[in-house]
Amino acid sequence: MYKKIFIALLFIIIAQNTFSQKVGLVLSGGGAKGAVHIGIIKALEENEIPIDYIAGTSIGAVVGSLYAMGYSPEQMLTLIMSDDFHHWQTGQVEEDYQFFFRKPPSDPSFIRFNISLKDSINLKESILPNSIINPIQMNQAFLQLYSQANAQCGGDFDNLFVPFLCMASDIYEKQSIVFREGDLGDAVRASMTFPLFFKPIVKDSIPLWDGGIYDNFPVHPMKKAWNPDFIIGSSVAGFNSKAPAEQSLYDQVENMVMQKTEYYIDPKDGVLMRFKLKDVSLLDFNKAKDLFNLGYNRATEMIDSIKGRTQRRVSPEEIEARRAAYKASLPPLVFRNIYISGTTEAQKTYIESQIIRDDEDNFTFNNFKRTYFRLLANPQIKEINPHAEYDSESQTFDLFMEIKMDNELVVSFGGNVSSMNANQVFLGVGYQNLNEISTNLNLDMQLGNAFSGVTLQGRMEMPYEIPFDVSAIFSYNTRKFYESKKLFIDTDLSTFSNQREAFGKIALGLPFRSKAKVDIMLGYGDLEDRYYQKNHVLSLIGAEFDRSKYHLLNFGVYYQKNSLNSKQYAISGQEHLVYAQYISGKEIFMSADKLHPHRTTRQSYVQLNAHMTNYHPVGSRFKFGYTAEGVFSGKNLWSNYTASVLQAPGFTPTPYSKLVYNEAFHANQYLAGGIIPIFKLNSIFHLRGDFYAFLPLFLIKREENNQAYYGKMFTNPAYSGEVTLVAQFPFMNVSLYLNHYSYPSNNWNFGLNIGYLIFGPKFIQ
Repeated sequence: MYKKIFIALLFIIIAQNTFSQKVGLVLSGGGAKGAVHIGIIKALEENEIPIDYIAGTSIGAVVGSLYAMGYSPEQMLTLIMSDDFHHWQTGQVEEDYQFFFRKPPSDPSFIRFNISLKDSINLKESILPNSIINPIQMNQAFLQLYSQANAQCGGDFDNLFVPFLCMASDIYEKQSIVFREGDLGDAVRASMTFPLFFKPIVKDSIPLWDGGIYDNFPVHPMKKAWNPDFIIGSSVAGFNSKAPAEQSLYDQVENMVMQKTEYYIDPKDGVLMRFKLKDVSLLDFNKAKDLFNLGYNRATEMIDSIKGRTQRRVSPEEIEARRAAYKASLPPLVFRNIYISGTTEAQKTYIESQIIRDDEDNFTFNNFKRTYFRLLANPQIKEINPHAEYDSESQTFDLFMEIKMDNELVVSFGGNVSSMNANQVFLGVGYQNLNEISTNLNLDMQLGNAFSGVTLQGRMEMPYEIPFDVSAIFSYNTRKFYESKKLFIDTDLSTFSNQREAFGKIALGLPFRSKAKVDIMLGYGDLEDRYYQKNHVLSLIGAEFDRSKYHLLNFGVYYQKNSLNSKQYAISGQEHLVYAQYISGKEIFMSADKLHPHRTTRQSYVQLNAHMTNYHPVGSRFKFGYTAEGVFSGKNLWSNYTASVLQAPGFTPTPYSKLVYNEAFHANQYLAGGIIPIFKLNSIFHLRGDFYAFLPLFLIKREENNQAYYGKMFTNPAYSGEVTLVAQFPFMNVSLYLNHYSYPSNNWNFGLNIGYLIFGPKFIQ
C-alpha cells in the first residue's frame, strides 16, 4: 500500500516538474553576428524545446524582441536580409519614398554645416554629426515594427508572445539599465545604440547607449526577473584579436567602450553556445544566411544534451497556433489624431498641410511613411521622432511627431583636385526658412581652371495639397576648354575657347508623382564665346580671339526624375530628363581681323532633349547601367564653323568629357547611348566601365573659309570608352580613370580626380 502511494507521489512530483519547467534564452550583442541567434531559435523550435523567456542585448535585443512579438525564425531571417532592413541600417531612403520635388540641385560640396542665426554656440555641434548612420530610417522603422506589440502588451513586456527584457547603458552613472516595461521600440533602440554609429535614445534627459557596454550577456537579469529552470545562452561577442592597424572603425570603438562581460552560464543552470567570429563586423548583414546556418548547426549538434535536461516539449504546430492567435490580437496600425511638437505655429501649419490621408480620411502607416519622407525632403527639417500611443476606445493610434528643425544658415565647401585642368574650389552659402511657406536662398561660388562662376538661386514653396514652387536663378560663369596636351597651364594660349554666360531664369515647378518634377521656365541670356578658328597653339602665337555674342530668350518645359544613389559615379537608381525648349535671339560675330565688319545672325528654333540612365543589380556584386540620349533641333548654323560647333549640344556622360571640348561629340541633332558595367569590390570601391557611341544626324562640317555646313545624314559616328576605379566615401569621391576617344586619333587620357567635377548651370540645358 505504502509503495503504491510513494510511486503515485513520485509520479505527481515528476509531472509537476515536467509541465512547470521553464526555459530562458539569453542572447548577446555582436552586430550582424546576431544572425547566429536566429539559427539557434530555429533548431530549438524544430526539436520542440520551449522558449518561455528571452533576454537580449544590442542585436540580441533586436532578435529577442522580434521573437517575443511573434516573429518566426524564417520571418526574422527574411527581415534582416531584406532591402528594408538594409535601408534601416544604412539610413538610405528607398527609391519609392524619395520626394524629388524638394531635392536641391547637385553641387560639388563634400562638407557642409549649419549655423544658427540665434545661437552661434551650436556651431561645433552642427559641424559634427550625431552619428555615422542617419537615424531617419530607424525612426520610422521602429514605429512600424513595435507600435502594435507595444499596444497589445500595455507597456509590460511580460505580456508579449514571449516575456522579454533587454539591456541599455547609462554612461553618466556608469551602470546598466534593465528594460521590462515602457515603450518597447525605445527599449530595443536604446539597447542597440552602438556609440558613433547610431544616435542615442534620451530618457529623462539621459542619453542611453548600447547595453553591451556594461552587460552584453544578461544572464543575471534573466535569473532575477524570472528565475527559469534552464537557461540556454548564445554568445557571439568578444574582443577582436586583430592588430589595431587591421581593425575596422567598429572594431576599434568596440574595444574602447565595451567593458568586460562574463560570457558564462553555470553548468547547473543551463548551457552556453559561444561563437568566435573574427571576420564579421557590425553591419555585415550580407553574411546573415551563413551565420544563421552556423547557429542552426551548432544547436542541432547540442540538441541531445539540451533534450536530456529539458523534459517539457512544445510542438511546432502548437507554437504556430499560439503565434497566429497572438498576431490576430494585434491592433491594426491606423492613426486617428496627429500631434506635432518642436515647431512654431507657422511651421506646424506647413507640416499639417503635407499630411497625406486616404480617401476615407484614414492615416495608415503607408500614408505616414510617405508624409514622413516628404517632410524630411525639406532641408530645414532635420529629424522627425515619431511615437504611437494606442487608444483602446477608438481602437486606433494617436501619432506624436517631434520635429527637430535645422539651423537657418548653411555653409558648404567642396570642389575637386585633379591631375589635369580641373582644380576647382567651391563655396556655398544658403539661407533656409520654414513658416507657412518654405523659403530657400543659395549663393554658390566656384573658382577653378575649367569653370568659375557665381550663381544666386531662390525658391519659395507653397504648401498646398499639391504643392508648387516659384524659383529664380541668376548666374554669371566662365568656362575654358584646353588643348589636351597643355596641362597645368592657365594662359589664353593654352585654351582653345573661353565661354561666358550671364543669364536669369524664373520658373514654376510642380511635383510629378513622388520621383519627378516638372518646371515651366522663362529666361534671358547674354552669352559670349571667344575662340580661335583652329585649336593648335603653334599656329596661334600672337593671334587674337574671334568673338560671338548671343542675346537669347529661352522658354521651356522641363521634366526631371532622379533617384541616383550618388551625385557622381552612381551605381543604382534612375535619371530621366526631357526638355522641350523654344529659343530665339541673335548672334553678333566680331572677327579678330579688324578689316571684317561685325555680322549679325538671327534665328528662332525649337529643341527637344531626352536623356535616360538606369542601373540594375545583376547578382550581389555586379551592376549594369545603360544610357540613351537624343537631341532634335530646328536650329540653323551660326556665323562660322567654330561658333556653330561651340553652341551645338554635346554628349558628355562622364566627368572627363565635361572638361575637354571634343567636336566629334557635338551636333544640333544626334542620337547617343552606352553601357556601364560595374563590379562592386566592397562597400567603398567599385570598378566601372563607360562605353559610348555617338551618331550625329547631320554632322557640322567646316569649309575652307571657316564657314559651316551640314554633312550627309548619319555619317561620322564617334566612340569613347573609359575604365574608372572609384572610391565612394560618404563625403566625396576619388577616381582613377583611363579613357580613349575615337577622335582625334591616339586620344588616350589618364588621370586622377579627388572630389566632384560638378559645374554650375548652363543657360541652354
